Order: sequence, then C-alpha cells, then structure tokens
Amino acid sequence: MKNLLITGASQGIGKATAIEAAKEGMLIGVNYNQNEMAADKTINEIKNQGGEAIKIKCDVGNYKSVENMFKIFLDAAGSLDGVFNNAGSTGPVSKIQDLKSDEFEALVKTNIIGAYFVAQNAAKIMIKQKRGNIVNMSSIAAEIGGAGELIHYAMTKGAMHSLTYGMAKELGEYGIRVNGVAPGLIDTEIHAKAGDASRVQKLLPSVPLSRIGSAEEVADVVMWLLSSKSSYVCGTIVKVSGGR
Repeated sequence: MKNLLITGASQGIGKATAIEAAKEGMLIGVNYNQNEMAADKTINEIKNQGGEAIKIKCDVGNYKSVENMFKIFLDAAGSLDGVFNNAGSTGPVSKIQDLKSDEFEALVKTNIIGAYFVAQNAAKIMIKQKRGNIVNMSSIAAEIGGAGELIHYAMTKGAMHSLTYGMAKELGEYGIRVNGVAPGLIDTEIHAKAGDASRVQKLLPSVPLSRIGSAEEVADVVMWLLSSKSSYVCGTIVKVSGGR
C-alpha cells in the first residue's frame, strides 16, 4: 500500500493510524472538518516519521465536499490504495428520552450519512481500479447497545456493521476488501467531547483486561487490516475491546 486516505485524521484513532502509516512511508490524506490546528500537528508528526501528507478540509456529511476530497487526493496520489472511514463522534452522553432532536440529526449526518458518502466515493474509484481496501470505524457499542448513555451512538455504529458486511459482499468481485474495527474503551478525547471525561474510568470494571486501550492499539489493528498480512480477511469486524 502506497497511499491512504483517513477521514477524521486530526485526532484520536485517526491520528494514531496516520502516524503508523507514516512509519511505512505512505502518502496520507489527512481529512479534518473544523480543527485545522490539530490537522497541522498531525501532518508535522507524519513528516517526522518519514511519511508524506495532504491536508484536506471536508465535512463528510456534505456529498459535494466528500466528492471534492477524493478528487484532491486522487489528483495528488494517482490512485487510492486504502481508506480508513473513521470520521465520527459519540454525540452527548444522554438517555434516550433526553437527547435533543438536533443533536441526533447532527450525529446521524456524520456517523451514518457521512460514512456512507465516504464509502460510496471510495467504491467508485476502487471499482475502476479493480483493487482497494476499506476499513470502517465501528464500535462494540453496536453490540452492547449503549444503554443509559449512548444509545444514539450505538445505533449509528450498528449501521457501520451493516455497511461493512454489505460492502464486503458487493465489492469483493472487484478485488476490494472491506472490514471494520470495533474499539471498546479507548483513551482519546472523544469522551470529554461527549461531556463525560471520567466515563472510561467509571466503565473500567466492565473490561476483563482491567485497563483502558490506547489509540495506538486500535491503529495497529487498522494497519493490519489494510496490509497484505490480512489478504484473505474480508467482511470482518475486529473487536479491540479488552474482552468487553
């Protein structure tokens, strides 16, 4: 793999994956939506690790913006070897009866509509190439439901499970592999953004390995799924959850 487009690459697991890809000398498309300063920091770290980077601003919930992102990347890279369909958020911690309608709509726009737009545009390019590799960001929330705090988020990640299974079956004939990664409790800033920075500590007793995972541990799995070492893995959701 020579080039990789990562959505939501400015922070968290997306950033960690970009840095791991840089160690292999890849050209990495660093997508961000609002935090350009964070994207610049990611790009600096990529370059320090020997990789190359293209900074691309894109709101994944806007189809034209996504289409333009892929055009920018393809014009620079010449081909699209891999996509980490990672951009997303949890939305606020809330019980189902308390979540505001606009908060839910914003979450769906990014986590479902945006992920679909990214997957769709990646598929269009990779079908023409007759090769490619896509990893979708899901979560174990899709299976455990997120009751009491993040049902809305869990619901969107259930959609990512379905997207992964369906795409893998539909695109395999073109030499395109599609898989997903489903993290559990991971030490990133996403919990604070949801409004509960102490969430991981409170839920730690539910993790059989008795520790919180790191973004780098998830990135290692993503990179494996993108590599030739997983060449016969397709349509699989890999849990990175410490047994939770």
